[in-house]
Amino acid sequence: MKRIKINRRNFMKGSAFISSSVAGASLMVGANPELEAAISDTAPVSRTTALAQCPYCGVGCGTVIQVENGKIVSMRPDKDHPTNFGLQCIKGLTAAEPIYVDRMEGDSYVRKDVWEEWNKPGHGDMDFISKTKGSFDDEHFIRVPYKEAGEMVDHKIAHFVKKYTGNSVALYGSGQLTMEGQYLENLFMKGVLGSNTIEANARMCMTSAVTGYFATLGSDTPPLAYEDIELADMIMHFGHNARESHPIIFWRAADHKKKNDIPTVVVDPRRTGTVMGYEDINPKNSVHVPILNGDISFLNSMAHVLLKDHEDVIDWDFVKEHTTGWKKYVDTVRKKYSPEQVQDRMGGENHDVSPDLIREVAGMFADATRKRLARSKGKHSSDSKSGVPGDGGHGGVIIMWGIGYNQHIHGQYNVISIINLLTLTGNLAKSGCGPFSMTGQPNAMGERFTGGLTDRLPFNQPLKNAKHRAHMAKHWRLPEKNLINAMNSPNTGMAIGMMERALKDEVKAMFLVYATHIDLPDLENLVRPALMKTFNVVQEIYRHAPNNLYADVIFPAATWGEVDGVYISSERRINICEQAAMPPKGCLPDLDMVIDKAKGIGKILGLDMDKALPYKKDKNGFYDAEEIFRDICRASEGTDTDLTGILEREKVDGISPYEQLKELRGIQWPAPTYATAKAGGTKRRFMMQEGNWASKPYGYFRTNDGKVHMKLCEQDYSRRKEITKKLMELGTKKGFYAVDNRELLVQARDMGLTPDIPDEDYRGKKWNAVPKDKYPYWFGLGVVYEHFHTAKSNRSPTTRRLVPEMYVEMHPEDAKDLGIKDGDKVRVVTRRGQLEARAQVGTNSLVKPARNNVPRGYMFGPWNLSVADSAVPEKNKWLANRVTSRAYDPVSGQVDFKKSAARIEKI
Repeated sequence: MKRIKINRRNFMKGSAFISSSVAGASLMVGANPELEAAISDTAPVSRTTALAQCPYCGVGCGTVIQVENGKIVSMRPDKDHPTNFGLQCIKGLTAAEPIYVDRMEGDSYVRKDVWEEWNKPGHGDMDFISKTKGSFDDEHFIRVPYKEAGEMVDHKIAHFVKKYTGNSVALYGSGQLTMEGQYLENLFMKGVLGSNTIEANARMCMTSAVTGYFATLGSDTPPLAYEDIELADMIMHFGHNARESHPIIFWRAADHKKKNDIPTVVVDPRRTGTVMGYEDINPKNSVHVPILNGDISFLNSMAHVLLKDHEDVIDWDFVKEHTTGWKKYVDTVRKKYSPEQVQDRMGGENHDVSPDLIREVAGMFADATRKRLARSKGKHSSDSKSGVPGDGGHGGVIIMWGIGYNQHIHGQYNVISIINLLTLTGNLAKSGCGPFSMTGQPNAMGERFTGGLTDRLPFNQPLKNAKHRAHMAKHWRLPEKNLINAMNSPNTGMAIGMMERALKDEVKAMFLVYATHIDLPDLENLVRPALMKTFNVVQEIYRHAPNNLYADVIFPAATWGEVDGVYISSERRINICEQAAMPPKGCLPDLDMVIDKAKGIGKILGLDMDKALPYKKDKNGFYDAEEIFRDICRASEGTDTDLTGILEREKVDGISPYEQLKELRGIQWPAPTYATAKAGGTKRRFMMQEGNWASKPYGYFRTNDGKVHMKLCEQDYSRRKEITKKLMELGTKKGFYAVDNRELLVQARDMGLTPDIPDEDYRGKKWNAVPKDKYPYWFGLGVVYEHFHTAKSNRSPTTRRLVPEMYVEMHPEDAKDLGIKDGDKVRVVTRRGQLEARAQVGTNSLVKPARNNVPRGYMFGPWNLSVADSAVPEKNKWLANRVTSRAYDPVSGQVDFKKSAARIEKI
């Protein structure tokens, strides 16, 4: 096998798009043979391959898993996949490396004191939880066969349900599970237990986008396809360092810019690699807007300028015929949001977002919209009277955003503000324009699709929808009363509320499935104290994963590449993820474990689980994931996510659903008819772009009235200090819970505030001259190119070598004021906790990777390395979410990881 011989510098050179007609073309298989995992004519006889979607970010790159002697050994980008065309970033290329590192296998792990209590007469105290939490040392565990450990879990969970109600049992799931597993987790929690306390790491990733889409378009979906990138006349990024977080998307956008000289705008407090990459192509039409928290005001101000100076690009016909709420929005932005009126919300003196800059960006936006209008001969809107797409032209403006833009306590309003601007100008429901949220996890879209969150059901429907609730009870083959019980069982506060309820003894048990607790905020004051109080069942890959510190029971799990299933990417593309190799002995797919626990617990509760879960095992001894996928397709009928065309094609052409996904390299939902499924699904949505079908439940848009619901979102700092002072008590004042203060969260949301305010008067002082109760600097968390979230890539030797340690990006002048030099070890301290890191001062730093510039007064660190030093609490100094606030958006449930007030200390 040919080994990959490449270092960080050469890789970054190789991934550059500047010198090539195709962005990142040096990564194309065949163009760079060093990145080929093996040469086909010399490959060993035992080599096999499997198709999959990359297991990291939500772009959904096609990858070909390489297997030798029954083990996954490497990856090759899939040159036939329409997402990445044979390109792949360093994470995807090295996805095989962490699979067998620190893997668990064999029997389950049960805390010794829990097992001893269970084996007392009458099973002892059924409320008992372990007293040895906080450690995952072997001395605290006993190995127990899966069946016996499962029986104990079944009886204890059934006990909690009977004694405290189903809502006392929680589940924290994952955007990395297969869609089939996610679907059954929701069935288990709401349909079997009657619990509404189901959350997932998608909550901290994308739910501001989710709720923003629902509030405006009526459906949770980016209505575009990736090919619209190449049709756009302008691309904007909000809170989205695409070059690091979604490299393939950046490469495609950069290539389009190079070929067609389109303008690009990046709205981000940092001068990131995305900013600089676009400037390398053409600095004259590449704009950086270094805003801090003022996105709503900035977008409203752009609308003000367009209405005042570029009214020819306002699509009045579309707005008046196909929207509601537009008059209040238009009147208010005209009156209150001129570029001069919003200057107090742009971030201060270190964030130069002048009125001239706002007008410049608005002018670029208008010019791009005019180009679309020119192609349509001046016609703004689709021909609504004909019921088919009209000639509104193609191109215009795409606005992309990442998880950072969602992560605000006004995250939903951030998203609505983007959709307002695009709707006003007709940059919606056409090819080459529109809102495009970029998902952070490979199957967060699947989590949303299957309704694996509080108050949700599968297929974009709320739990309170009586008709759909009955529909799901029928397809789940379970009593509807269980779903009604779930509906009537509030989980106020969503993921944060789940943990606060555990602190209040309202949540008694918790399943943690393919998701780590360390991606939640305020770990030391909220999350870990909560987990100390609950009976925790963990399904885990790695022996020394953070969840295992607080597990009462650990079930070794199979992982990506070892299971069959599907993922959904950010463009609604359902991709196959084939099983490439068998998992280690004793490791079961999460799908199998949810079926087992649902059957075991359901039977104790008196349910007919053989009827509810009639699935059979395949030749490998695992449940057949494809049969669950067929069930999902059947149940989707009549919804806006309809996939029944896949089943129709299987009936007519004899091609199974998974084979269709392989053949087409994915199908974009909806796919409600044979013809749509055969064509690869629906590229674009709304204004009849998806066509019509017999059971289509909506007209032009998915809202009840078929119109876009524009909603004025405002930003007002007049009571900022008063309200934020109260928010800062979260995590610092004992007994002060976010779930009990929704009115406070609503006020903060409606005024567009931050969870902290720095003590700016103390900037400019040396680090040891700053009082211990003062926090002069902003500190934000985010991602670094080489790593994915918090666990897997840390175990990859290649990516770990490229970025080996936790760092904090600092402005050279701030470092000078503090008396800190490049490479010094520092401590970042907030009101809630602290972390340690290496000071990375400017882009000439010797501390890797040194590729972004932060403004004065703002520091930045990646959360990806949180447990890369050690997951053992006493040794774990890099844990990022020790410092963050739990204040959340009252609708989306997302928190602001970007704006903590911090003090910097030299170690």
